[in-house]
Amino acid sequence: MAVYYKNMSQLIGDVLSQRNYAEPPEVQQIKAFVLAEIGITPRITITNDAYLIRLNSAAAAGALRGKIFQLQKQLGGTRRIVIRIS
Repeated sequence: MAVYYKNMSQLIGDVLSQRNYAEPPEVQQIKAFVLAEIGITPRITITNDAYLIRLNSAAAAGALRGKIFQLQKQLGGTRRIVIRIS
């Protein structure tokens, strides 16, 4: 069955209405871990081979570096964890 659209905005609206905007469980897990350990909510980006954790404070990044192996073990060790100060 073919679906015909009158204009591009109908097509885009149809595609976007079916998209799931929920965070992946890994992102929720990382945010909860960082919030519990250092009290800051980070910004998380997932790439093909890494979790990128961005923090505003160098002190917070340093505190998290000491707990990176614990976080890696909790996540299952599938990707690298990179901490950046932004």
